[in-house]
Amino acid sequence: MRKARYLALCAMLAGASWAAEGAGDKVFLAEVLYAPGAGALPFIELYNASEDNVDLSGWRISIAAKDGPETVTLSRDKEKVVIPGYGFYLIGREKDRGAWSSSSYKPDFYCQLSMEYAKGRGGVMLLRPNGAVRDAVGWGLAPWRFFEGTPHEPVAQGHSLERKSGPTHNEVNGNSYDTGDNSTDFRERPKPQPQNINSPRERPAATTEGNAWGRIKAMYYDQ
Repeated sequence: MRKARYLALCAMLAGASWAAEGAGDKVFLAEVLYAPGAGALPFIELYNASEDNVDLSGWRISIAAKDGPETVTLSRDKEKVVIPGYGFYLIGREKDRGAWSSSSYKPDFYCQLSMEYAKGRGGVMLLRPNGAVRDAVGWGLAPWRFFEGTPHEPVAQGHSLERKSGPTHNEVNGNSYDTGDNSTDFRERPKPQPQNINSPRERPAATTEGNAWGRIKAMYYDQ
């Protein structure tokens, strides 16, 4: 039934252009360091491929941790959680707050997630306040829903999993390449690069949307 609905939707949209995207539709999981090497700290990084600031208050991060799923809500008592246009937002563990003090780019949000994953498998989801999956990245034998298309191969310890800027990655454009397939959209980064709201802005490349079929699949079929 779900596959039939997916195919019907594809047929309906085949000759149509995409409608205007809503707030947050261009916020991506940009980089995940899930198996840090000596002296490094795990993190989850988001990227906003739109020119407008996006309020992430009430959004959630869910991870497929080694002992089961864990979820945290992005919220603050007296201020909004905002990712700048063409900018980044860095999430780290509360227990690592002191260790981050000497870093050039400290996390914008500290949380209680363990960020500890089983060897060779895991995943991260970015959820809207209503629970809808905005983005997901998984590696190895990632659990259902914690990946799009095909999970990426596990990376070496100390390396991060980074979303590409386009079919051929460059360090100038933002991390927003999205075909709806983790094995295609992400790459192994030997030297992790955590970026936060104070990092230089990066515009997305012209080809970051990938193919429309991948986006339909990610939104309506795999979730």
